[in-house]
Formats: sequence, structure tokens, C-alpha cells
Amino acid sequence: MKAMLLVVCAAGVVVASPALADEPFAGRWAVSEEMCSGHGDTAQTSALVATESSLWWFDGYCRIGKMYKTKAFYVQAHCGSKDVPVTLDAQGDRMNVTWDRGKAEQLKRCK
Repeated sequence: MKAMLLVVCAAGVVVASPALADEPFAGRWAVSEEMCSGHGDTAQTSALVATESSLWWFDGYCRIGKMYKTKAFYVQAHCGSKDVPVTLDAQGDRMNVTWDRGKAEQLKRCK
């Protein structure tokens, strides 16, 4: 009986866990509203599509590997055969993104 109670309680904690909620960086982002449908080959011309497990931007599709959060989310993205460090700092409808130690880009959430 104790084992069953422990399993039920553990399942309740997992279901109520905030880790299952949408992360603040999840969504579609671009430098301007006009670029929200962009599929270009630069940060300025392509929309960033972020989920809890992947990033899709000008550099292509990347699977999120390791991730930790302090003020921002620090991600090790697996993009084909290379690993790319990414910083996602979402503040409401704006997000600063640093991709592969490059210049930070300020993106707006697409509506």
C-alpha cells in the first residue's frame, strides 16, 4: 500500500511540475513583424521557431541538448554535426538571442 501511495504522489508531482509548462522562449520570433514568415539565411531575414526541444532558425534545425537557466536559458543545440551554444533571454514579447557566440539579436514575438 505504501508503494502504491508513493507512486501516485510521484505521478502527481510530475504532472504538476512547472517543467511541463511552455517555456518563455517557446514560439515564433523575428527581428520585425514583416520577417515573421521569413525563411532566409541570416538572423535578419529568418524567423526563429523555438520549442522546448528544438530550435529552427537561419542555421537550420537544431535539437536542444543540455539546457540550464539562470536569468536566461543557456542551450547546447545539436545542429547536424556541430554543437552550437545559444542564449535565449526572453522578456515578455522580446527576446535577446546569442547564437554561436555571435552578436546578440533582439527579436520580437510573432503574433
